[in-house]
Amino acid sequence: MRILKTFIATILFINSSFATEYNCIEINRFTVDKDDISSRALARAASIPEDVINILQVYVRNELNIDENGLKAVKGGDATCDDPKKALVLDGLITDYKKGSQVMRYMVGFGAGKQKIQIEAVLSIKDTMKVIKKDRVVDRKIGGLIGGSDNKGKRDFAEKINNFVRTGLGMKKSKL
Repeated sequence: MRILKTFIATILFINSSFATEYNCIEINRFTVDKDDISSRALARAASIPEDVINILQVYVRNELNIDENGLKAVKGGDATCDDPKKALVLDGLITDYKKGSQVMRYMVGFGAGKQKIQIEAVLSIKDTMKVIKKDRVVDRKIGGLIGGSDNKGKRDFAEKINNFVRTGLGMKKSKL
């Protein structure tokens, strides 16, 4: 039993020290391949408006800054982290997007008007560009009070990206 406790304490120490190794994260603007329409999802992704991509970057940066994760989140391209050895980079390729319709969600229901944002997210160490975590992050809005709002879906997506970063650093997920 003592060996098991020591093992668990060691794992917890390694995970927490890994998370505190980094103090800054650059949130790059998510990209989309507007020429790749080889599937319905990619064709929908190609139609995402530029302003929505910009809003997602802002929401993700804000979410990471208000979370108590020890990271200062900056907008990639505008600002950079001071020490590349202690910095992370978040990138993502948008692979599906449905704008959705609040009116349809409210009036019809049953999945009509649903909203969806999906990216292939990549968390890397800035200095070496070594990938820490790569995974698909998806947020769907099917309903909600008065059909939910479009901005609520984007904020919820930012929370899921925050959890992607937290789990990549060995931290517990925040409560959504």
